[in-house]
Amino acid sequence: MHTSRRPTADLPALEPGVTLVDVDDDLGVTPVQALLLDHVLGGDGWVYWVDGANRANTTRLRELAPADRVLDRIDVARGFTAHQHTSLLNRLAGRLDTRDQPSLVVATGLDGMYRGADIEGELATQMFIHAIASLARIARIHDVPVVVTRCREDEFSRPLRRAAGTHLQCRATPLGPRFEDAAGDMETLVYHTDDGWMQTTLAYWQEVLKHRARMYKAPTLERTAGVVGVQ
Repeated sequence: MHTSRRPTADLPALEPGVTLVDVDDDLGVTPVQALLLDHVLGGDGWVYWVDGANRANTTRLRELAPADRVLDRIDVARGFTAHQHTSLLNRLAGRLDTRDQPSLVVATGLDGMYRGADIEGELATQMFIHAIASLARIARIHDVPVVVTRCREDEFSRPLRRAAGTHLQCRATPLGPRFEDAAGDMETLVYHTDDGWMQTTLAYWQEVLKHRARMYKAPTLERTAGVVGVQ
């Protein structure tokens, strides 16, 4: 008899320091959103998400969350130019006092704005390195994980790879998304799935996060009116 099995997962533990996550294109930003939400479910403190490549889809984040109240400790900001993006990171690094103690900082598409038409050459490189340094400073001073993604892997993004203490890759496999240590030292996660569950569907990731919420004994059944803070 052929039976279906819902996805279960152990998501990678996020350690203090800068973690670079490279995700297969067809998986999009959803694995990073799952890491973010899982971190909120399992801990206290604020999560700050600074986006540089139009990846901060707050509608999808809300759809993925097991309960709206999970979103109450997430602040989201978007940069639309390189100068705006740098300013956001500077403001974030400067405002994180004891009251705003972060538990996680996420910066998606960190290199995106510095590849744009508004800056070029040496200035773009300098601003990109400054952005990396701001995030590394947050990780060091507050001893928290900082998760970053990049738009593409090339010579320009190499400083980000050098700054990251951990490099994870999320690959699409026939059994679901697999997080791996890019150095090949360990395999951190395999999602198991069967009939009717595709690794890229919203329902798949919702089920994974519900499973994680039950593990944390987090509230999941009653949705409240909490909203994502967009700055």
